[in-house]
Amino acid sequence: MDRGRGKEQLTTNRKLFYLIFATTISFEILIAIPRFAIKEGSCNTCHVNPTGGALRNDYANLVISPDEIAMPKTASLVQLSDPGQLTDHLRIGADLRAQFISDSEEASFFPMQADFYAHYDVAGFAGIYVESEALLGTTEYWSNVFLPFLNSFVKVGKLRPYYGLGLDDHTSFIRGGNIKRTKGLVKEGLPFSPMRPPINGAEIGFFGMNYSVTGSISNGFLSGESAEAAFLGPPGNRTVVLRGERSISRGEIDGFVGASYLSEGETLLRGIFGGVARGPLLWMGEVDLMTGWSGNVTGMASYSEFAWIVRQGVHLLAKYDFIDEDIEVLENALSRFSLGVELYPFSFLEFKLQIRKTTVAGGGTSPAEFLFQTHAWF
Repeated sequence: MDRGRGKEQLTTNRKLFYLIFATTISFEILIAIPRFAIKEGSCNTCHVNPTGGALRNDYANLVISPDEIAMPKTASLVQLSDPGQLTDHLRIGADLRAQFISDSEEASFFPMQADFYAHYDVAGFAGIYVESEALLGTTEYWSNVFLPFLNSFVKVGKLRPYYGLGLDDHTSFIRGGNIKRTKGLVKEGLPFSPMRPPINGAEIGFFGMNYSVTGSISNGFLSGESAEAAFLGPPGNRTVVLRGERSISRGEIDGFVGASYLSEGETLLRGIFGGVARGPLLWMGEVDLMTGWSGNVTGMASYSEFAWIVRQGVHLLAKYDFIDEDIEVLENALSRFSLGVELYPFSFLEFKLQIRKTTVAGGGTSPAEFLFQTHAWF
């Protein structure tokens, strides 16, 4: 997109809109929770990583997956114990995803993810983790130590920063956004794409009954500094990330609210996130301001998802993604609305069907996209 063409300063009314929008979201997420952590209260309950994601632990594989995720009738057809638990100390696992996407102009089918994991646990207070991302040719590895007397952990190795909601949908603008099917903006997503490799870093976290706080320092994550550099890289190009969240329960409503901060050189990201759940209905969202990510300007990215768990294993979703790479300019924003369903026939298999429409500010609406995704794990 020609950033000079059609450039126009925001009117007072539009500036007021941004202020009201951000303020409204900040009040709405005072009670919030991510969709899959709603009953357990935290992502680390089900994952070996203390900040959640990737390899699942025995609790997730033996209790949560068959009892709370998969369709009861189909899940009972296949009974698996815990194939990833090889010994009392060694666990392995994998995430395998493939996707078909099409619109009126093109169609494509491709593998999205082939990640393989291994974790060696030492008496429950320390661990060594390795994640091989076969399609990308990268490897994440770290060791961590739990400090029970401080309710904390320390993690050191080659890792990715812990920021925001941490959605598994990396096409969301608050994660990686559009990588191949771009619409003309300089940046169509935040830097949390799986294409961006892990970097050397150290992370510390503190946990309480209803809160968690984490912080990390690493090589330049945005600049892609690799392990060939000194452990934390040049002092002027390090990445600092802070993240905190608090869970809240009010009668039949459960949720949490949180905030994130990332700084590297002249780039600054800061955001708020959260969600709310009551019975089968859930909402979660995130709003981020980004300075220096798409040039010497300040932009905004947001995400909102409404989910209805019709029955166990069947989730209906409506999602809205938005990104404006420069809030002082009118015609450089994308908005995307998606409708879909996620099906979990077994405790190791997911099917995702989705239709979505993207609107380019000042450029009309792009063709509707149809998406079908398969996801298998253990």
